[in-house]
Amino acid sequence: MYTGKFILSANEKSADAIKLRAQIPEFAAASDAHDGMAIYALVYDDGEQLSGAGRLYIDDDSHFRIDLLGVVPEKRGQYMGDLMARMLLYRAQELNAPSVYLTAPENVIRFFARYGFVAVARHDGLVDMKVDAPDIRLEGSCSRGKGAPCSGNCAECK
Repeated sequence: MYTGKFILSANEKSADAIKLRAQIPEFAAASDAHDGMAIYALVYDDGEQLSGAGRLYIDDDSHFRIDLLGVVPEKRGQYMGDLMARMLLYRAQELNAPSVYLTAPENVIRFFARYGFVAVARHDGLVDMKVDAPDIRLEGSCSRGKGAPCSGNCAECK
């Protein structure tokens, strides 16, 4: 069983989330200016080892933004990323975010589409995505029909 926890950037555990980036090949390990004002979603495995992290913050354009959502390679495929995505979207809803933005590699577009994100721009192998508050799907439903759970057979959803 996994445990998900929210922490604020002022919490000492935020340093653990930043250190975890070094274990995720797609991310840089360095801290950045957004680390000081972020809400983190952390996921611990059944051995209480930090295995994934992601953050939500308000960017320079005053948009709520999710980024650096990742799971260490040896723990991937166990729905930890799904848990963190839902946690961060839930927190954005609690904060009355009008919309949530993210930038993701092309190969994970379908992962975020499950939650209602749509592509708004493409550049350098990355896709800028956005979901408006009314379109957020915390249940991760199939993009073909709101409220219906994903059957796993929809090309839009995989």
